[in-house]
Amino acid sequence: MYNSNNFTSDLNNSYVWDTAIVFIQKCSGDKDYSRQGSLQGTLTKCGEATNGTNKDVRCNIYDMAGNTREWTTETNSDTYTLCVSRGGSYDSSSYYTCYRHNNFTSGGTPVACRPTIYL
Repeated sequence: MYNSNNFTSDLNNSYVWDTAIVFIQKCSGDKDYSRQGSLQGTLTKCGEATNGTNKDVRCNIYDMAGNTREWTTETNSDTYTLCVSRGGSYDSSSYYTCYRHNNFTSGGTPVACRPTIYL
């Protein structure tokens, strides 16, 4: 994504995504976090569930399950839906933190990105 003399950045790969889930499960004691479904019905409250609780902020990591799916560097062998996104989505309670989505590169699918910065 971006390189400078001070740092390099990239999209998360699935290894980083899975490692973050394992870290959250160990740090928070929530052994079922990988199966955490969407906690909100809107994009407007980062880190908060619809009822106002901070249920999707774990160990200072925000919105792995509840806000929007996120692009990764992982690819799918299907050329029609080549890109892979990870995580939950505000518009579906059946998408989980560990869920892999096959996505188009264009269209109206709500997908964001979570860059990784290497110092």
